[in-house]
Amino acid sequence: MGNMVNGAFVQFVQGGADTCHYAVTDRCRESAMLPNRILICLLSLVPGFCCAEDIPPVVQEHCVRCHGADGLATAPGMPHLNGQLAAYLSDALVKFQKGRQPTGVLNHVPASLGAAEIGQIAEYYAAVKAERPKQEVSPDKVALGAEIYRNRCLDCHDDNGREADKGAPLMAAQKLDYLVAQTRLFVSGRRKFGFLQDEAFKGLSNDELEAVAHYFAAQEQLAPKVQGKKKRR
Repeated sequence: MGNMVNGAFVQFVQGGADTCHYAVTDRCRESAMLPNRILICLLSLVPGFCCAEDIPPVVQEHCVRCHGADGLATAPGMPHLNGQLAAYLSDALVKFQKGRQPTGVLNHVPASLGAAEIGQIAEYYAAVKAERPKQEVSPDKVALGAEIYRNRCLDCHDDNGREADKGAPLMAAQKLDYLVAQTRLFVSGRRKFGFLQDEAFKGLSNDELEAVAHYFAAQEQLAPKVQGKKKRR
């Protein structure tokens, strides 16, 4: 189902019996860069849209402009947050706030946000169900990345990045420009590896790291549905 809002097409995705979430298509990306309150007011005029009351105020104020109300990043170099593990998001937000993880966004997580508000942001985006858009990737890099993934990444990012263990994030269908940027931060030393990441990426070249990024970006966020075999009569 779709509707035109201020010249932008908005597609709605049902996220449960009492919850609806929206996915903003490419034609709406520019509108998503409007100030938060203006965008939310425009979209709330559309029948079926989850109105502002359904979005925590802390998310509206600090997150929507770059990550969207649906968790689909609207700014270059920013990650998608929809469906990410709440524990990972909370940990990352605290690291941003304390300056322990690099970010190019000034005052990315204000010091004024308390643990309860950070937890609210994490729980909100973890619960959002929206379909991440397909991305243009290099088939050759995806093939190389698949080989590296099987040998280096599988233990912490199982099921092609749709599952995670040992404090790792879900990686499937993450934004390619974000993944590539993070590998460069790792290589430059600005973003520190955890011990397990050090072991996983030790000896990999820049091209190999970028191939891993292409591999994860090429995956579907949710596992493809497998149709059951038809019973013989």
